[in-house]
Amino acid sequence: MQKNENPVVLSAVLLVISLVVALLLAFTNSVTKDKIKENTIKEQNAAKQEVLPAAAEFNETEFTDDTGLVKAVFAGKDSGGSPVGWCVNVTPSGYGGELDIMVGILNDGTVFGMKVVYHSETAGLGAKAAESGFSSQFTGKKTDEPLSVIKNGTPKNNEIVAISGATITSTAVKNGVNAAVDAVKKLNGGV
Repeated sequence: MQKNENPVVLSAVLLVISLVVALLLAFTNSVTKDKIKENTIKEQNAAKQEVLPAAAEFNETEFTDDTGLVKAVFAGKDSGGSPVGWCVNVTPSGYGGELDIMVGILNDGTVFGMKVVYHSETAGLGAKAAESGFSSQFTGKKTDEPLSVIKNGTPKNNEIVAISGATITSTAVKNGVNAAVDAVKKLNGGV
């Protein structure tokens, strides 16, 4: 036999439960936010070192972005203080959401490296953007012309072969790298 419950009492119980859960989430966030920020900084620093290993230090540079893709620009200097290139953090939108990408560009405008630091792309498809098989295509690319994506075949100097089944993600990464190149060109007055 079912007991009739007062809707006011049920609403009050639900409200109390919701309030307790919200307070627990707020507490958990306050405890973990500094650690999350610290880990994000470590990941970004490791990515900068990976895409521009000749640099011993990275100094953030003021840059106003027209595209909305460039998050930060860092001037890379060697241990003697001489400029060796740039690291540009870009955040293009892929199929599964925003990608966090670090791009290393040498002083002559050549892309030295590209690393996907964070993504929420589909496993087995767009997630392959973070694998070396895809990212290594950007290494050594000259930036005289914007990069473009092809679906198959042998890429020319300014082309990248898309990840099979993940053209949107491939195009997003390409757009991010092109935005990074444009940022460096603007900072250098034209590379």
